[in-house]
Amino acid sequence: METLRTRRLGSAGLIALLWIAPSRAAAPQLNAGKYGATFYWWYDHLPQTAKYSPAMAWTAQDPNWWLSMMSQARDAGLGWIAPVCWGQGSNADPVTLGPLVSAIDRAAPNLKVALFDDTTSEVLRKNLAKGRGWTFDVRFDVNDLAGSGEGGLGYFYDQQWKRFFQTIPARNRLTVDGRPVVFMWNGGSAWYTRTNFFHALVDALRDATRRDFGVDPFIIVEQNWLGLDPAAHVEGVYKWFDPPRMFSSVMTSGGFRVGHVVPGYDCSACEPPGPVLARQDGNMYQSGLLAVAPESDLVLIEALDNVDENAALIETTTWGRLYLSITKWFTSNLP
Repeated sequence: METLRTRRLGSAGLIALLWIAPSRAAAPQLNAGKYGATFYWWYDHLPQTAKYSPAMAWTAQDPNWWLSMMSQARDAGLGWIAPVCWGQGSNADPVTLGPLVSAIDRAAPNLKVALFDDTTSEVLRKNLAKGRGWTFDVRFDVNDLAGSGEGGLGYFYDQQWKRFFQTIPARNRLTVDGRPVVFMWNGGSAWYTRTNFFHALVDALRDATRRDFGVDPFIIVEQNWLGLDPAAHVEGVYKWFDPPRMFSSVMTSGGFRVGHVVPGYDCSACEPPGPVLARQDGNMYQSGLLAVAPESDLVLIEALDNVDENAALIETTTWGRLYLSITKWFTSNLP
């Protein structure tokens, strides 16, 4: 029987409504808790756009930084993190995630890792390789798998997916029904051409991963991809937040449900200046989690440590451990 009960969240003093739904048949088998967060690791200093000072020295050159990040992910009850990867030659190259594996082994051995392919980077790396610089000026041809023109499977696979799977051991990967999870972002149709062939790109990525690593990836794409190519065969769909209008969502594909929520967002100091989602002392984040968590199989949080855009959960000198505590309440009470 469905029930509804309430419980007070200690750190923010709000009432959360806890919806207990009947169990579903054939629930997906996760090898970690359903809550996870994106993760950024290109820092050698605190960026000027950061408005809230972390409570630790901010440089990924220090092994203690990695230990602090993974310890905070553990304390929040997260089951997994998703490094936001930008591919070969970038400062978010998946092959540089060795310190992540070491930190997880030391501080959070149950934490798993999913690939988050920021498809921004495929467009930029393609244009850089063509001699145009780090630019979006020429769009990426999704149907040019051979790379003879303005596309290439290699930008997605050899320079991104393959490097991730070579670096993150099988024991550390987030899986659903035994299949490693890959998220794919979407920056908008203005960055790509022949997007109705996205299904062919997904199929080629799946085939290459099976060939080289013997696993069938569990692919979760940003919903704009399916709007561009409904024929794409994927396992899950999510909808990225859209400030200042939307801060949480849940999407269903084939019965698998992915929630997405952001604790806050402030790009007013970015270049060019961007929108703001006010944190409201944690109220917005709690409302977002309450809206999506009960119905979701996975909950993707943006982000553990996105200080560039002020969308982080980490401990700061401003709010202390408030967002870690809120996350912990949900991971404990709506697992």
